[in-house]
Amino acid sequence: MPTDTDVIDVIATRPLDLDDDQLKKDFVLACRILVHEGVSEGAFNVSVRTGADEMMAIPVTSPTLVTTDNLETYSISGGSNHWRAHPAIYSERPDVGAIIHCHPPHVTAFSACTEDFVPVHHYGAPFHGKIARYQSPGQTKSKDRARDLAGQLGDNRAIMQQGHGVIVVGKDLHEALILTLFLEESCQMTLTARQMGTPTYLTLEHSQKITPQILKQRSQDKAWDHYVDKLRLAGWA
Repeated sequence: MPTDTDVIDVIATRPLDLDDDQLKKDFVLACRILVHEGVSEGAFNVSVRTGADEMMAIPVTSPTLVTTDNLETYSISGGSNHWRAHPAIYSERPDVGAIIHCHPPHVTAFSACTEDFVPVHHYGAPFHGKIARYQSPGQTKSKDRARDLAGQLGDNRAIMQQGHGVIVVGKDLHEALILTLFLEESCQMTLTARQMGTPTYLTLEHSQKITPQILKQRSQDKAWDHYVDKLRLAGWA
């Protein structure tokens, strides 16, 4: 009989190669998906790395008002007066190609708890041992605070900000988006499992085996297409 070792899945590490027009279109789609999926309402910020020392970010506006024409470009070394954490993270993490900060309700609630995140279902596996915590409440208004946050993120996939929200990073925009949605789903699933009884959590070994299945490129493409088509069906795309 086949076993889970018969097929070896590999976590995708190469960013998607999108031209500028497609990247901007996907950027707008990602913003609408975040709103449509209920992980952000009036405030969030998204950016993508567009060069060795360049990033593109949303303007200071409502998520639903982001368009391909009002996206803004900054140098990473020069930074942004609006989004302090993003250039600090890009400087610290050359592997990061996109950053999403938002306030998903279940993730934000979990950020107020003191326990470490341990997943109860497969889509939480990529975050097992890969979530940092920033225990200082409030926004990131200074470069010193941004550097501190980037340092505490380390090589993790996300950093929860106490009572505030979360910053999620990915190799590209698609990965950062689906990781953000998977983390919110995972925190909601943990809450549901606890309401039903005593959960059985995934071991770290199990999570490490499952993560490549979740983050291989084919799985990421499938998830992105799924969320985009949900927008289309809802008349948002």
